[in-house]
Amino acid sequence: MEEKSDFPVPIAAAPAYVIAALAAVSAVGALLILVTVGYLLVAMRRLSEQAAAGAVFVIFPLLGLGLLGSAIGMGFLARAEFRLLRTPPVFTAAGVRLRVFARRGYDVFVPWERVSRLRVAEKGPRPYLLVDVTDAEELAGDDAGRAERLRRNAERFEGAAVVYGLRGALIDVEDLGAVVHRLSDGTVALDY
Repeated sequence: MEEKSDFPVPIAAAPAYVIAALAAVSAVGALLILVTVGYLLVAMRRLSEQAAAGAVFVIFPLLGLGLLGSAIGMGFLARAEFRLLRTPPVFTAAGVRLRVFARRGYDVFVPWERVSRLRVAEKGPRPYLLVDVTDAEELAGDDAGRAERLRRNAERFEGAAVVYGLRGALIDVEDLGAVVHRLSDGTVALDY
């Protein structure tokens, strides 16, 4: 008899670490530029009267603030990637374990009987795992904000209330489909 065990979708760690490193380098560069401009403002008052001072006192601060803004944006992107590394979708013999609303850990378990459709779709620059759930509003409980989020996801992703970005997934879609077929006893197929 074949033993069924939990299957967390394997996710590559490299994108998260690369994005985090770029964010750190960008932040350090921004701080160096801003500190240098601040020093020049204090130490070289006579230079500020020169025509060439415009580049130092206008362009470089804007460059520093732009780098700082990009560092913040990359930091949020890295945070989302690390969150996916910590809690990837897990396929079990009973259903799918997901992190939908929680900041940490898994908060939603969807039995195979409630999964109406499971698919991988390219939407934008990366693939997504789309989980269509029968009566998805029940996942939100009495929370109107969560129910609205599920409704917006369903509108944006053609009926899928639960959406996982799969950038860096270390498994082919065909192999993932075989895992889903095996664990769900053939009741759910992975569309792609």
